[in-house]
Amino acid sequence: MNMLIRTCRHVLASLHRSARAGAVLTASLALGASACASVIGDHEAETKFLVKPTTQSTFSGWSEVSVSQDPNSVDGAKLRFIRLEARDNNVPDLTFIKNITAEAVVDDVPTVVARKTKMPAGERIVPLDRVYHDDIRKFFYEDPENGGYTVHVEWRGEIDLTKKIPPEGVWMKVIVSVSVE
Repeated sequence: MNMLIRTCRHVLASLHRSARAGAVLTASLALGASACASVIGDHEAETKFLVKPTTQSTFSGWSEVSVSQDPNSVDGAKLRFIRLEARDNNVPDLTFIKNITAEAVVDDVPTVVARKTKMPAGERIVPLDRVYHDDIRKFFYEDPENGGYTVHVEWRGEIDLTKKIPPEGVWMKVIVSVSVE
């Protein structure tokens, strides 16, 4: 299986993208695109992004994942969960993030797949609330430029400027789980 992950560093305010940030929503699906029976089941993928303090309270960014095989070569794929975690053990919780939204975008039409409107106090690992519960294969579009199929994911949200964030920022780990049928 050939998978191309485009590094997309698009920074507005406090979000900095790593090579796979956001697109991890479908990176696990790419495992299933070979149509092997061994890929049936639950798969997890990990990525990270940096939340860095600035004078603005909003952040946004995007990334894409391309796969060489048609995602429709598997019977289906559904998002199980998306979980955020501060990679820095000195960060007591994620309340410095006021809210966050993940959207899959096809033909300039965004579909919210997950969000969190308030981070719980005292929790370092926080699951996002799934908004989209159907098959995620429809978010891939044919992409001749990359010789395969691509999904575009946008992240946006707000940070709480009253919370203390280290000047170098906080690296967030994102775990995404997808069930491939």
